[in-house]
Amino acid sequence: MRVITQAIRVIDYENNEVLTRDIMPNFSEYIEQLIAYINNNTSVREYRTQSANTEVITAILEIVRQQEDLDLITRNVDMIADRLLRKEKEANERIAQLDTNVQKGSLILALIENEENISFLLAKVEHTDFFDDTDYSIKSGFSKDTKKIWKTCLFDIDDTEASTFSARIYSNTVAKYWWHDFLELVELQSDEYNTKRAFQSVDSALTRTLKKVAPHDHMIIRNAMYLYFNSVEHFDYSEMLDQTIRNYVPNDMTEETKGILLEKLETLPQEKGFDRQFSTVPTVIKSSMRKTYEVYNGIQIRIPGGIEELKDIIWSQQDSDGKQYLKIRVNDENTYRIFKRQE
Repeated sequence: MRVITQAIRVIDYENNEVLTRDIMPNFSEYIEQLIAYINNNTSVREYRTQSANTEVITAILEIVRQQEDLDLITRNVDMIADRLLRKEKEANERIAQLDTNVQKGSLILALIENEENISFLLAKVEHTDFFDDTDYSIKSGFSKDTKKIWKTCLFDIDDTEASTFSARIYSNTVAKYWWHDFLELVELQSDEYNTKRAFQSVDSALTRTLKKVAPHDHMIIRNAMYLYFNSVEHFDYSEMLDQTIRNYVPNDMTEETKGILLEKLETLPQEKGFDRQFSTVPTVIKSSMRKTYEVYNGIQIRIPGGIEELKDIIWSQQDSDGKQYLKIRVNDENTYRIFKRQE
């Protein structure tokens, strides 16, 4: 891999300025780490440009076509950085009422050649000040910690005359301003599609693997899965598996069955064609989550959605005479009084 050109711009939306930083020695090694992180990250999503004429891709194409013109490269890098500054200010104003802020950092830009393939990297990373312990001066730099990578985008530029260009994006948060406002990209798969496809695929795998052999675990895990879909804005498939299954202590399924289930679930995004990261749209799976259980002749229990601490709210028990019952915690006083009888 050869880094043809590279640049750093500090995006300071609080002071409304873009600062230029000199390229540090061996900075291309850091670029290579960013590329490897994108290529090996299963949470990367696929996008495409709206056309070949939007602002960022137009600037990138000029850089690709005129790689020897350093003034042109600088002008286009500055234009891209200025656009990001504007979009971050707008985004920060929108989310200020939510008591949160756009993550501060620097924009790294790099034109890369790899086995005759041309790509262009845009990466928003944390850029921090630190004390140099050799001369005790304050310097700035980048962390090698991948957790300090906020956003990335890797454009494939195989044909500069193409009408659209594909892009792969990683984001550590929901940040529509990055791909939609700043880069003017289009999702290859919508959030609605991803939500519905992911839920249905996981739900089907749970049913096939657990419903007959481990019905209690099937109910608890399915409920936890729906709670995750319904409570997070930024869906992360690996995190969902951690919270619902990997860290779950089985009740009636064996560890072998749990392992088989996890193996199946790990392959679902590729097999069923949904992204590992997206913004959830719970409304598209609301009807799928409704569950009705037969209790007694003429009596059913209907659960319309995910319930927090479900295992502590409803459970079964058997009396010494062999009769089986459901015990349900009640927080509605009127319902409690209706079913209360004098002993």
